[in-house]
Amino acid sequence: MRGELTLDSIVARAVAGRSDRTVRVLVGGAVTGVGVGLSATMAARILQGFPSSIGLLFGGVFPLALAAVVAVVGLLIWQCQLTAEQSGHVGVWWAIGTGVSVLTGFALVLFEASSGVVAVDSTVIVAGNGATGGLGGLIVGWYDARRLAVASERERERERLADEREKLALVNRIVRHDVGNDLQVIAGTADILERHVDADGQDALERLQRTTSEAMDLTERLRTFVSAMEDDGADLRPVAVRQVVRTRVENFRERHPGVTVSLESVPDVAVRADELLASVVHNLLSNAVAHNDGDDPRVVVTVEADTETVSIRVADDGPGVPQAERETLFERGELGPDSDGSGIGLYIVDMLVDRYGGSITVDDSDIGGAAFEIELPRVESTATTAAASASQETVELLS
Repeated sequence: MRGELTLDSIVARAVAGRSDRTVRVLVGGAVTGVGVGLSATMAARILQGFPSSIGLLFGGVFPLALAAVVAVVGLLIWQCQLTAEQSGHVGVWWAIGTGVSVLTGFALVLFEASSGVVAVDSTVIVAGNGATGGLGGLIVGWYDARRLAVASERERERERLADEREKLALVNRIVRHDVGNDLQVIAGTADILERHVDADGQDALERLQRTTSEAMDLTERLRTFVSAMEDDGADLRPVAVRQVVRTRVENFRERHPGVTVSLESVPDVAVRADELLASVVHNLLSNAVAHNDGDDPRVVVTVEADTETVSIRVADDGPGVPQAERETLFERGELGPDSDGSGIGLYIVDMLVDRYGGSITVDDSDIGGAAFEIELPRVESTATTAAASASQETVELLS
């Protein structure tokens, strides 16, 4: 609520316009001064003597030690890197602890005086209480300052993430709208040139078409990456796995006619995800043939489900993934020794699968290459979910 008085707001107003060092010196000086004063008082009382060794220990030495610790902590405040607000909080809690304890000591002295019984002299009560309460206040103030430091760090992290997301969104718009439109023009022009290029220029045209296709695929991955970064997972919903997998496999077959893609029967199940689940399947399919130089690359897609989980397995007959590279394979920008890609495809897959509450593993496939398997929590599937997923996939294919 605007104008609400809290400890944070009061301290912030009190230290406004003052440097961190100035507030540290003020707080540290006050703490040290009171600590030294209490120490001197207790030292003088010890010199007067106590009737017993126990009285000397608990009525003199112990309070003196506490007062000395308070003085030392005040000196440390001068040297630490607390901000003005953090120092202010430490000072406030110390003042509260000291003030309440001293007042309690005076109340006890007055009670003894009114009753005519003196169990402990007033110097020990007031000075001992002040040292004890001050040290307790310093401890509370330190933890309060730590709370402020953590909150400040979290706020800086939120601002940094917001700034990074804004930059990513800007890059995404530039790449998708400007670069994407240019790539569409290049791809269309290359298709037209295909009817006019003779045999000598065929290889160059094919390289142009292949490179353009890869660049368009990269822009799509960038869109997926930015969408994943911007989405906090609040819009996750049941997604029909059958529609996603079938549509992506059919789309992949059209774009890669030289690859044999086998798809076994897909159970009618759903997982908690969003439209980016299609990008997960697409990236796994693309990765399956990225390093396969065989004459007839093969990919086998299998979907299995039990009462709690759904697994999607994409296996290939390529060179496989060495055991030493599997632990770092899903790190951002990680590239294989022969890779010429961007290194973000599998990172995107891992990031999205983790957001869906699932896991991903890589193993040797039964057909000689690598097998990537994602496992996602199963949720209830409805006809509405399947229809919505099918509609979403249709929109993605047309976009």
